[in-house]
Amino acid sequence: MAEPDHVTGLETRGTLEAFLARSGAAASPLAAVMCDVVGLKAVNEREGFSAGDTQLRTAADRLRIAATNAAILARLGGDEFVAVFAGPQAAADAERTVSNLAADCLPPLRAAATVQKHGEASGPLIDRLYAIVRRS
Repeated sequence: MAEPDHVTGLETRGTLEAFLARSGAAASPLAAVMCDVVGLKAVNEREGFSAGDTQLRTAADRLRIAATNAAILARLGGDEFVAVFAGPQAAADAERTVSNLAADCLPPLRAAATVQKHGEASGPLIDRLYAIVRRS
C-alpha cells in the first residue's frame, strides 16, 4: 500500500489507478465523482502555498464527509480529487455525493459524476471525468 497524499491524507493517483485496474476486472458497477477546488491558483498566488494547502485539506475533508460510501478517495494531483463507488448503488451514491458537495460552498468546489461503462479501462473513465468537471 502506497503512502497517502502528504497534504490531504487521501490516496494517491497511483493507488487510485491500481484500484480501478483491479475493479475493472470485477463485474461490480463503478461510478466516480471528481471535484476540484475553484480558484486554488489565485489563493496560492495571493496568500501563499500554506493557504492553498489549507484549502486542499478542507476540500478533502468535505469529500470524505460527502462520500461516506466510497470504495476509495484519492487526490489525482493539483486541486483534483476522486471518489469511486462500487456495487449496485454506485451511481446513486455518486449523484448524492455531487449534491452534498454542492450544498456546502467553502472552499468552492466543482463536482461531477460518471458511471464506468462495462469493460471500460480506468484511463477513459478518468478522462471523461476531467471533461465533465471542466464543463460544469
